[in-house]
Amino acid sequence: MSAGLILFSVIFTAFAISYGWGVRGFIIGGEKGALLPGALMGICVAVFTLGENAGDLWMFFAAVGALTMFYGGTETYAQTMSWILHRDTEGPYFNQVKKGVIGIFLKGGLWFAIPGFVLALLPSALAGKYEIWEIILLFALFPVVSFVGTKIFNSPYNKEKGLLPKIYFSLDRREEWGSNVLIIAELLIFSIVKGDLFSVGAGLAGFIVGGAGFLIGLILFDVERRHGRKIFGKIWDKGVIDGWKIMEHAFGAIAGGGLMLYFALGAEHIRTLTDTVDLSALTMGNDKFTGAVICFILLLVTTLQYPVIYIFNKKKGYEPDVNIFEIIERPLWSAVPLILIFLGSYSAAAFAAFGTLFFALCEKCALEKYEHSRYKFLLRAPFWVMWVLLPVWFFMNIESISLLDTMLSYTLGYTGACVLYTLQPDNIIALKKGEKSFRQTIGSGSTVTSHLVLQSIGLVIFAAFCS
Repeated sequence: MSAGLILFSVIFTAFAISYGWGVRGFIIGGEKGALLPGALMGICVAVFTLGENAGDLWMFFAAVGALTMFYGGTETYAQTMSWILHRDTEGPYFNQVKKGVIGIFLKGGLWFAIPGFVLALLPSALAGKYEIWEIILLFALFPVVSFVGTKIFNSPYNKEKGLLPKIYFSLDRREEWGSNVLIIAELLIFSIVKGDLFSVGAGLAGFIVGGAGFLIGLILFDVERRHGRKIFGKIWDKGVIDGWKIMEHAFGAIAGGGLMLYFALGAEHIRTLTDTVDLSALTMGNDKFTGAVICFILLLVTTLQYPVIYIFNKKKGYEPDVNIFEIIERPLWSAVPLILIFLGSYSAAAFAAFGTLFFALCEKCALEKYEHSRYKFLLRAPFWVMWVLLPVWFFMNIESISLLDTMLSYTLGYTGACVLYTLQPDNIIALKKGEKSFRQTIGSGSTVTSHLVLQSIGLVIFAAFCS
């Protein structure tokens, strides 16, 4: 790659991931919210490093990016941030900024190290460098080492009895970053055994830029909180500046752009591997529907938590503990699909890149969002319709889904959901009646959603140019 193209790839990826991270948390948090920035990360790596080899392979990179960025969403960080944000306020967070700096850097680093590793391993897998059993073992162990990592690093934990882990970056919340430590350790061992130093470097780069991005983003948020009036003037008083979103956009831009720099510098290595890719020679290289059907069924299994909750609420009058569903979401949403994708299943990759992201969006907005809105049925209706129609459209067009189709689905779906949430009838009616102020109803949502719309347009233009 030329110096100019490397620079452009870094700048555009920073732009793309800042969008993905800006959307994350607006509509969906946790693991599922991280799917979008992960998919965009994978797309950028594929488009800028594969060149003419991109073909259908970009779909594999989008899928792997989404399903590996997923794991960082298990990390709780609000209280970790408070060690920095409330460092000079009398109380439990007073004068312990070092704990916050270490904790935020660690959690951001772990978040981007996993996709760094796995995206770097993907070209070798598609080139047929790994045995079937190696791929199955690699990802089948993810849930196991995840569980063990939490037990090692994040136990004991009993808030009522005051039992907390020795290495702890929160005040009283359960932490799970240890699960990602052992996933990274497993990926490191696998990469070293296979002699893949490029993947080791990608994991290390992801850790550094992820940690730096999260920390710098938080510092910008802290500056906005303390000096917003001085920086933005009277506009800050109107409540349209959102420091939290500044943090998220900055985190995504720095970490995404930084990781792209590593892959751009290693483009020749990636292209050399993808030059030899023959999907039909892989175990599931000729799969047209099976992988996608398996992934779809696995997602449907996890939605059983909603009728279980409903039945308990109706018959027993309380909400049951559905941790079992949260535990099985990680293998069913990520680990099993990753096995299929690394074995060459185009349909599994297409479903992960397209269907999984929309399943997450529709699940959240159709079943959880707007619970206290007077118009919740009206607001949820579009997502119920999409939930039914999109799988039908997907399976009818599975072999011809383009990058432009995918980018349109991301931007129209996710940005549209953000705009709908900002302009929901409750807010508009309360504003018109004078019951609440602009700041209380729409406020920073006006600037945030406007920015997301502009970013969406840029992403669609880029996809159209690349298609």
